[in-house]
Amino acid sequence: MTWIGKILSVFVLIIGVAAMWFMATVYTARTNWKNDRDGWQNLYKEAEKARLQEQTDYRTNKDALERRIVAEGTRSKGLKDEIDKLAGSNKQVVDVNKQQNKVLTESDVKATDLQANLEALADESKKLRDRMGLLEKERQQLVIDREVALKDKQASDNLAKQAVSDKLIAEGKVESLNTQVAELRSTGGNASALVLNSFGKPAAPLPDGIRGTVTDFKGDYVAISIGIDAGLTNGAVLDIFRSEGGGAYLGTIVVERVYPKEAVGKFRPADARRSIGKLRAEELPKVGDTVGKVGISGPLK
Repeated sequence: MTWIGKILSVFVLIIGVAAMWFMATVYTARTNWKNDRDGWQNLYKEAEKARLQEQTDYRTNKDALERRIVAEGTRSKGLKDEIDKLAGSNKQVVDVNKQQNKVLTESDVKATDLQANLEALADESKKLRDRMGLLEKERQQLVIDREVALKDKQASDNLAKQAVSDKLIAEGKVESLNTQVAELRSTGGNASALVLNSFGKPAAPLPDGIRGTVTDFKGDYVAISIGIDAGLTNGAVLDIFRSEGGGAYLGTIVVERVYPKEAVGKFRPADARRSIGKLRAEELPKVGDTVGKVGISGPLK
């Protein structure tokens, strides 16, 4: 190839490259123009939509404002009428205030009198409260004195009951001694005659189901809560037993003195071989123990 052919080949190559660059540039420009056109078209549509929305909002706001103007006009007219009414009422209020001021002036005078009366009542009320306080203290003291008196009365009643029991026991001892003296006098002190005399006195028969309780015990004498009304007579023999603590038979009591509702007798332990002084505390009668007829009571031996 000659140098002219080479130059033509290079020239053709340059022209081909330029053509390719031109076609690429045109294609790119065309694509960009289409994209720009689509973008501007979309913007136009959105602007048109916004314009229509603003127009709709404007009309809506305009209608609302027109209705509000009408309402405000109606309200303004009502307020004007109300002002006219209040202006008329204000004159009446002034007149009423004048009358009230007159009444208040008169009330001040009455209030002064009432205040004086109230102070007098307050002083009287204070005196009454002080008096009531003193009366309450006196009442409390009376209640305390009453309780003390009741306790003293209870103690006195207990002492009286104890004295009655002591009297019964003492009378029983005296009766027993008088009986022994009478027997000694009648027998002249003869022991055999005394024994025979005792055999001649059978025990008094006891009613079925007879029951009583021990009311006191001193020495070897027992006071019980039943007497003539229950069928007891001198010489009757009753059993003494304790129900509590598992139960225990303590012995017998020989009645020596009988009253309508109580009696006194001599205690004999269950174990005749032991004297009263040798018995333990739980083997002796105590207040509350039961007396009655456990078995068949025979004559006193």
